[in-house]
Amino acid sequence: MTTVDVLYRYGTAPSERAVMALGRLREVYGIRRVELREAEKTVRVEYDATRFSEPVVEGLLRRSGIEIVEQVTLAFPPPPAPPAEAAPAPAK
Repeated sequence: MTTVDVLYRYGTAPSERAVMALGRLREVYGIRRVELREAEKTVRVEYDATRFSEPVVEGLLRRSGIEIVEQVTLAFPPPPAPPAEAAPAPAK
């Protein structure tokens, strides 16, 4: 199993019917988790990439009634820079 997360931004707030359909989406074999964040207007889906491709997941969300506006790139922030090494003290 290859687990993948995908994040989408949606336009208008989902209806009650769409939210209920999202809840049922977790029953689809290969969909591991669905997370709706209304404050950020995003929906995140964790799925098994050996079962689905990203366009299939997007289609499932659209059929649920979610108005997908864009896919948001998930990227890890760059690692912090290592601390600067102290210069050796000048010789006396």
